[in-house]
Amino acid sequence: MNQKAFAIFVGAIMVISAFAGFVLRGSDQNSTIVVSNSDSLQTFGVQGNLVDRNFDGLQDVLELSPESTVMAYWINLTPSQNLTDAAKAALPESLGLTYGSQIYSTKIEKLAYIDFNSTSLEFHWIQPFKVGYNGLVIPYEGYMMIPAGSEYTMVMGKPVLFGTQDAARQVIDVITGGLSAGNFTLVDDHQADLQVEALGSGGASMPLSGGYKEFYLGVSVSKDQANGFDLYAKYLQPSGSVNQRVLDIAGKNNLKYTPKGTDSELSGFVAKEKLTNVLVGLLKP
Repeated sequence: MNQKAFAIFVGAIMVISAFAGFVLRGSDQNSTIVVSNSDSLQTFGVQGNLVDRNFDGLQDVLELSPESTVMAYWINLTPSQNLTDAAKAALPESLGLTYGSQIYSTKIEKLAYIDFNSTSLEFHWIQPFKVGYNGLVIPYEGYMMIPAGSEYTMVMGKPVLFGTQDAARQVIDVITGGLSAGNFTLVDDHQADLQVEALGSGGASMPLSGGYKEFYLGVSVSKDQANGFDLYAKYLQPSGSVNQRVLDIAGKNNLKYTPKGTDSELSGFVAKEKLTNVLVGLLKP
């Protein structure tokens, strides 16, 4: 998002933060919102359904994602600013990752992004706070989409859905019983602080331009070595160009890249000062 577009977004989103009235389409109800420290979902003060799903890793994200999803990432923003900064540099741009501290009156603790049907949507895990907003609230399947500027909407809950109306509707369809993403097979059993999955069918915009059938990356703050990260990646049926590019990255960063039949695995420890370059190399097209 360019700076002009973001300025427009910030101007609109400030009404979400607190201390405003609201108008519900089809209703003449008005209320004054008072901020509370309660963690209850009901604290949001939004009529209709609230999203209430597990959000502890990429598998939870995929269960919320439409069947057509070709890429998804999930990141825990609390354990390492180094990891957050590296993710910003390497991953597809998301407003939550780039401007999270400016969107809500509380910080985003965990965040996810999905790419599907030529659109995208973000999931933001925040502590509930009293929501104030002016304007029309758009009901869909019992959920209330709160407009945030001319393009974006929010559906409050844990996690909050953030994206266009069309994208939010497609995710709500999954939540209310539609088919979720089923083509991803590599989500690591061990929880990582950053998890990324992509399908080669997503095309040239995918990491390494989609030169594989499927790709998974997990990065965690290392418990055994200070100031670094444990990295694991797997590629199903990588192309020759992908093999060479990953092999070059491995050689420059003392990582192990191992062919396993038609698939390959990358693993090792990455020092904090090298993390951004490694992630950019692995995650950019």
